[in-house]
Amino acid sequence: MRAPTGTSLTPVLLTFMSAILWGLWWIPIRYLEGLGQTGAQAGILTSAGATLTLVIYILIMRVRPQISAKMFIGAALIGLAFSAYSVALTLSDVVRVILLFYLAPAWSKIIEWAFFGQPWRHSATLTLGASLLGAFFVLGGDLSLSTVGLGDLIAIMSGVAWSVGAALVFSGGKAEAASITLVTAGSGMVWAILFGWSFGEALPLLAIDPKTVQSLALGLIYLTPVLFITMWSAQRLPPGLITFLFTLEIVAGVSSGAWLLDEPFGVMQIMGCTLIVGAAVVEAVTALRPAPKHAPSA
Repeated sequence: MRAPTGTSLTPVLLTFMSAILWGLWWIPIRYLEGLGQTGAQAGILTSAGATLTLVIYILIMRVRPQISAKMFIGAALIGLAFSAYSVALTLSDVVRVILLFYLAPAWSKIIEWAFFGQPWRHSATLTLGASLLGAFFVLGGDLSLSTVGLGDLIAIMSGVAWSVGAALVFSGGKAEAASITLVTAGSGMVWAILFGWSFGEALPLLAIDPKTVQSLALGLIYLTPVLFITMWSAQRLPPGLITFLFTLEIVAGVSSGAWLLDEPFGVMQIMGCTLIVGAAVVEAVTALRPAPKHAPSA
């Protein structure tokens, strides 16, 4: 297990950027839904576009797609995470889906503590509490279990899949980011097909029509780079840190939802976003802080 201290700044900054883009992912999903596609159908086509792009890139650049079994399973679970997330966005409110996905920091911290031997520090309790409290405020202080629907359950499953997948990718050795991203995109397409099948939905036709072309194009220009950055960073950042950094997705999702969907964004939501960003910054600063040097023994 690599030490979480002394982390490079580059993957942290790239993760911040990809978190914002993931927070806006609901916009293309809802757009495709407006064209008549379900969340599963949109997931199939966008993942297909990303998969095709990555296959072409690997062939042209002659990348050797070598990947360990542990990393393969981790990438496949992350594919499940973003596929389930896309489906959940069409079955529940944007804010609610994002919040329930971001129970993921709890899973990540528990995984690091239980399986990777990381100590449970007071700072972890503080940042975890601030993040979850902020998410609670984002919902306006209302989270009734009696109103949990299918989309909410799928969002929770997405967060669990992300946490386990990120842990496996981080601890699975070295591999080309393109290879890992290809597994993620390809598995995301398979998971989306399974979601559609379980809902009794028809597979989207790969006919050359505007709807299909737009879906594939979104996979190419939006999903591919975001997935690539995510998987590249997942190899370099501990699962707890990368999950906390991705809580910025809540801010991007809630803010854009408030602006474009007239979803609530008042004083409580501002307080929540402040707590979430603060927790992410504390976790990032802690991870970036160099490990203390031990004095040589006499």
